[in-house]
Amino acid sequence: MAEFYGFPHGMLIALVMMAALCILLQTLAVSYSIRRLRTGWARRAENGMECAILAALFLFAALLGQVQYGLYGGFLMPSAYSLARQGAFLLISVLGVAAAVGTELIWPFFVLGGAAVLLPATEKVTGAAYPFFFLAALLYFLLRSIHICRMRQRELHTQLSSISVKEAIDTLHTGLLFLRPEGEILLCNLRMDILARQLTGRSLQNGREFQRLLERGELHVGCAREALGGQQVFRLPDASVWSMSAHDIPMGRRSFVLVTADDVTAQWDAVTLLARQNEALEKRGQELRHTIEHLQAICEAEEIVRSKGRVHDLLGQRISLLLRALRDDQQPDETLLMEFVRTLPTALREDRTPNPAHRLEMLRETFQGMDVSVEIQGELPEHAAVAETFAEIAVECVTNAVRHGYATRIQFHFFQNDSWRMTVTDNGIPPAGPIREGGGIGGMRYRINRLGGTLELYIVPRFRIEIAVPKEAERK
Repeated sequence: MAEFYGFPHGMLIALVMMAALCILLQTLAVSYSIRRLRTGWARRAENGMECAILAALFLFAALLGQVQYGLYGGFLMPSAYSLARQGAFLLISVLGVAAAVGTELIWPFFVLGGAAVLLPATEKVTGAAYPFFFLAALLYFLLRSIHICRMRQRELHTQLSSISVKEAIDTLHTGLLFLRPEGEILLCNLRMDILARQLTGRSLQNGREFQRLLERGELHVGCAREALGGQQVFRLPDASVWSMSAHDIPMGRRSFVLVTADDVTAQWDAVTLLARQNEALEKRGQELRHTIEHLQAICEAEEIVRSKGRVHDLLGQRISLLLRALRDDQQPDETLLMEFVRTLPTALREDRTPNPAHRLEMLRETFQGMDVSVEIQGELPEHAAVAETFAEIAVECVTNAVRHGYATRIQFHFFQNDSWRMTVTDNGIPPAGPIREGGGIGGMRYRINRLGGTLELYIVPRFRIEIAVPKEAERK
């Protein structure tokens, strides 16, 4: 280093600053290298070589400091100083060769050339040219440190490392808490930390205390324990629902605890929605049962009315024939009366419902034998319910006309415009006073009202019934 004593003071300061910059950048390179995951001996050798280079740079700075402060004896004893320089070179050489063999790369060998400048033998061999080799080595390590820093930084962001693993764990939606059995926290990702703050109101300090609080402690405001499928879950103020579970993880002779937090908001919403739907279905079922009971009652009432109408029609028809015969001084023979009495219960039990047109024809033929003319003009409606109702009313009208008005001619007129219409007239004796609507007229009006129609009665100049049913009934 004797050649450096003749350098200007400003140049020596520049060299010292350059050496300091090299140390700074190499320290950063060592930091980046160590933060990578240790995946084998080759990477460990590479990291060790970076540390050895940092030590060599400190020796470079020591040499320059010796010159700058005029310390001819150096900071150490001459023998020890020489051994330190040789030891640094040897360490760099061993680790560099190991790194080159392990990584199958040649660039670690270039480090040996820069480190060789430290050797006292190199200083003796180069003589007056030694400062140029010293400056070249220092410049090489400066550029190399910059390159290593950029390369390692890119590695940390693109390859698997301790930082990337932590970042990946923090981005998980699942909460993770890794702790010792006594409660010491080893690893807690960002999601679990946020959940712990929401549940307890403070950050995690002890894993066991956190577990005890989850089991039976008082939760923070806005949080609540719920049950989901027989499992305890936690509902947070933001309406999210989380499930906490703990697992024992043996590692060799030691055991650790892993606490996980899983988002079960979707399952909770589905179960809640299903419960609401079941409640609505139950309510709807109750309403339906009430409706069915009501409909049953209506059907029973309608069946009673229909049965009464059938009894009324059958009895009225047969009694009308007998009265007609008695009025005309005809004495029905005993056989006819016995047949009438014998067949009456059977006829009442039968529920034969011929088609409406056939029913009118049977009505006409029945009363024709008693000299009662039943005249039919027009056609029954195509709508089945309306036609059935008109036929039932026709039977009732003939019975009433013969029994009460002593009619011998009943006329039915069926036609249609905007409604299905039916007109009934007879030549019987008109009522002397207001008409009392008993079972016969009342039954007719009930049947027509069910179809949304109207029934009008007229006494003068003769008894007449006019019925109209809107054609909307055809769509019902």
